[in-house]
Amino acid sequence: MTASERADWWKRAVVYQIYPKSFRDGNGDGVGDIRGVIEKLPYLKDLGVGIAWLSPIFASPMIDNGYDTSDYCAVNPLFGTMADAEELFEEARKRDIRIVLDIALNHTSTQHPWFQDALAQGEKRDWYWWRGGRCGAAPNNWRSIFGGPSWSQPEGDDQFYLHLFDKSQADLNWENPEVRSAIHAAMRFWLDKGVGGFRLDVVTVISKEPDLRDVIDPRPAPLYRHIAGGPRLHEFLREMRREVFAHYDCVAIGEAPGVDPARASKLVDPADPMLDMIYHFDLVAMNPVVAGPWDRVAFKRIFSAWDKGIGANGWNSVVISNHDLGRISSRFGDGSPESAKMLLTLVLTQRATPFIYQGDELGMVNAPFESLDDIDDVWAKTTYRLAREKGRTEQQAFAATVAMTRDHARTPFQWSAALNAGFSEAETTWLRVNPNHTTLNAAAQEHDGASVRAFAKQLIALRDDPLWVFGAFEDLAPDDPDVFVYARTYEGRRAVVALNLRGEAKPRPDCVPALTPILPNAGTEIDTLAPWEARIVLV
Repeated sequence: MTASERADWWKRAVVYQIYPKSFRDGNGDGVGDIRGVIEKLPYLKDLGVGIAWLSPIFASPMIDNGYDTSDYCAVNPLFGTMADAEELFEEARKRDIRIVLDIALNHTSTQHPWFQDALAQGEKRDWYWWRGGRCGAAPNNWRSIFGGPSWSQPEGDDQFYLHLFDKSQADLNWENPEVRSAIHAAMRFWLDKGVGGFRLDVVTVISKEPDLRDVIDPRPAPLYRHIAGGPRLHEFLREMRREVFAHYDCVAIGEAPGVDPARASKLVDPADPMLDMIYHFDLVAMNPVVAGPWDRVAFKRIFSAWDKGIGANGWNSVVISNHDLGRISSRFGDGSPESAKMLLTLVLTQRATPFIYQGDELGMVNAPFESLDDIDDVWAKTTYRLAREKGRTEQQAFAATVAMTRDHARTPFQWSAALNAGFSEAETTWLRVNPNHTTLNAAAQEHDGASVRAFAKQLIALRDDPLWVFGAFEDLAPDDPDVFVYARTYEGRRAVVALNLRGEAKPRPDCVPALTPILPNAGTEIDTLAPWEARIVLV
C-alpha cells in the first residue's frame, strides 16, 4: 500500500449503520438506546467492522426519527445521557471502532430554539428562509420530499418558511455566516468528545439560489437535481473543512442526493478535498422498498459510472441499504440466505467503503405490516393521507403505504428467538418485531458456519487485503442481463467476481475463469452459476 492508502483508515474500514431506536434497548422501555449500542460493541468487533455510523442521537421531538434536531449539542433523552455517549465513544475506540454521527445540517426542528426565535421575529429570523406568499399561496412551486408544498405559513405570520422535508423541519439559511459558525461549533463539540466523524445528511442541498425561483418540474426528484450543488456549496464545504475537519483525525461523509459522478468527484478531489467520501443515491433509488422489476444492466452501469467518476480520484462509498429503504434481500433478492449472501458480496467487493445496514449481515427481510397502526413512519403516513385525499380506497392507500414505508428497515434488530427478538425486555416495543425472528436471528447464526452472518464475517475479513479495497474495477460483461461479472486488479494480482442476479441457474459466462471459487455461497458446478450464486475466483 502507498502511504496515502495506509493513512486513510476510513477507506479500509467497513461501515455498519446503526439505527439506535431499533438496535438494542438497554433500559427496558421498548426503545433502542446508547446503552444498548455499548452492550453490543463486542458483536460489532466480532463482525469486523471499523466504523459504526449512528443515525441521529441529538435532542429531537422525533417527528422524523431524529432528523429534526432541536439541539445539536445535547443527547436525546430517549437514547440516554451525554455520559452514555461519551462512554460509547471511549468503549468503541478500545475496540478499534470509530463512531460516526449522522447530522442533519440542512434543517432543524421547528422546536429548535433558533427557529422559535425566528418565529418570534427575533435576531435569528434570518437563520431560516422566509418569503412572502403569492396571492395568498406559497412563494414558489417547490414540492416537499415528503409530499405537499415545501412552504408553511405559521399562524399570525405574513411570511412562509421553507422546508424541503416535513413542515416540522425548517431549512437553515446557510447564506447567513452566523448559521455556519453555529454549525461548525456544534461539530467541533462532538469531535472534541472523540467521535470519528460525521455523515452529513443531504449536504448537497444546503446552498440554494437566493431568489428561490419556480422550477419546471417541482416533484421531489427533479427538484433535488435542480437544488443540489447550489452556487455556494463548494465555498461552504471548503469553509467547513478549514474550520472543522482540518483540525481532527476524522471522516466527512457527504450524503449527495441529486449529484452525478462528475459533480461529486469535485467534492472529493484529493487536490481540494471538501469531503472525504460521497454517499450517493443512484443505487438505492432502484427498488427502494419492495421487490419489483428492475433493470440489472442499468444497475451494473451505476457501479461502473461511479467507479470511473470517482474510484481513482477521491473516494466513494457503496450503499444499497439504509434506514430509509426496504431490506436488500427483499428488494433485490427473494429473501433467501443465498440472495442475502450474494448482495453482501456485491457490497463488500467494490473499490469503495462498504456500508452495511444493521441486520443485512443476518439476511433480515421486510416486515408483514397488517394495519396502519403498525406503521410509525411520518412519510408513509403522509403517503396514506394523500392517497385517500386523491380518492383511493383504504385498501389501495394502505397497499401504497406498505410498498414505500421506511419502517421495513426500522423493525427491531433480531438478536434471538426470545420475546421481542431479544431487542427489549419491555412488554411492547416502539415498532412491532418481525414475526420471523423466531428462526431468523443473530443467536441462531452465531455458531452456524453456513449462515449469512458467518459469510458476512468472511467477506469483511477479505478486505484486509488491499486488493479488495484499492484494486482497480472493471465490468467484464456490462450487457449481460443476468450476471454481474467484474475484475479487481492490484499490483499484478487479479480476482474475478461473478454474481448471479437471478433466482434461476445461469451458464457460467466465458469471462469467468473455470476455477474453484473461494467463499462459495451456493452451487458446486463450475460451468453453472446456481440461483443467487456469488463466485469469487483468484486468477
